[in-house]
Amino acid sequence: MYLTYIDESGKPERTDSENEFVLAALIINEREWKNVDNKVKDIKKKYFPGRDPESFEIHATDIINKKSTFKSMHLNTRLELMTDILKVISEIDCRIVSVIIRKDMLYNPEFDVEMNAMKYLFERLCYFHNKANEAEELEEYGLMLIDSVNPKYDNKMRARIKEWNLRGSEYNKSDYMIEDPIFVDSKYRHLSQLVDCIAYCVRKRYRSKTTDFKEKRTYEGFYNIIEEKFLRKYSEIDGYGVKIFPKCCGGERPSGHNPPTE
Repeated sequence: MYLTYIDESGKPERTDSENEFVLAALIINEREWKNVDNKVKDIKKKYFPGRDPESFEIHATDIINKKSTFKSMHLNTRLELMTDILKVISEIDCRIVSVIIRKDMLYNPEFDVEMNAMKYLFERLCYFHNKANEAEELEEYGLMLIDSVNPKYDNKMRARIKEWNLRGSEYNKSDYMIEDPIFVDSKYRHLSQLVDCIAYCVRKRYRSKTTDFKEKRTYEGFYNIIEEKFLRKYSEIDGYGVKIFPKCCGGERPSGHNPPTE
């Protein structure tokens, strides 16, 4: 079975000062789970020796903004911690999928940012599972583990994902996704904490408002560490591992809107 951990970065509300909303997924096979979980624990022990690694959460916003567990850490140490987390992702057998919604380029007031981001992500997960199963003798199914937001959001998303699994989304149909996603608390899931860092770094890498050269260089460097793990068709990431919507200023259905197909 493939386990897909999903988390978001940014806020879906169009009134928010940040233009980008990101939904990201980290896909691993269940055979890798224990190895990856132990790698995250080792990093926690490295930076917080003597502390129970289950007692605190790796959270990118807190690391970068010197909050909570990381409030006493020097900037260089916090950047080293982020680098070590991303290196774990670069070293394991995994795939990354991310969806970036540019809210400032949306013209339809009815466009549901969260739901459409999940739909685009779901379609790419279907693509991944279809391709992965071409090479498998036995079928391997996929389970989605989504960081919980609140009961209203969770129930709404659960119902829509179940509908996509049964009837297909606008462009794709699932043959391998287990119908009911699991909503989790990232405090208790080390791999949810990894995908939190992925989503944050992707949002910062594609942030349109950044004018600080040093900040751009930092997130470009973070992104480069994990770039090879993004889902591709041959060598193409655009539209597969990274889906940006809209891609142009002319509206909400630019060319390249469709999900990847063979």
